[in-house]
Amino acid sequence: MSSAGASTEPAASVDSVESGTPSEESDALFGPEEGSSDLEARLWDLVDEVPDPHIPVSLVEMGMIYDITVDEGDVAVEMTFPCMGCPAYDMIQDDIRGICRPEAGVESVTIEIVWDPVWSKDMLTPEVREKMRESGISL
Repeated sequence: MSSAGASTEPAASVDSVESGTPSEESDALFGPEEGSSDLEARLWDLVDEVPDPHIPVSLVEMGMIYDITVDEGDVAVEMTFPCMGCPAYDMIQDDIRGICRPEAGVESVTIEIVWDPVWSKDMLTPEVREKMRESGISL
């Protein structure tokens, strides 16, 4: 499981990820871990451009992307959804594959849906909560 904001920010502690709350030293709950490859960091940035189709924030900002790793060109994305049976389930996965595949060094993209930790609105940073409020979404 990854746990930092942008690649230049310090990683959040594993405990903060497990509890579903951002740590004090990180703006975001998930992102490339310290020591991630340049390709992994680029993929995190790319996936951060994929919007949640229902809410005006990215999948990364929503805390839905738990990890992105690359092993000899094979990309593995570990993610969750805010609820089971999400109507955009397939579309979101297609969007992730579509933004990652063209990146140099990517041979394949596999997405694993996980439910632990369970997504919670507590995973949202204050900045994301404010973005949502400004868009008329109450939390």
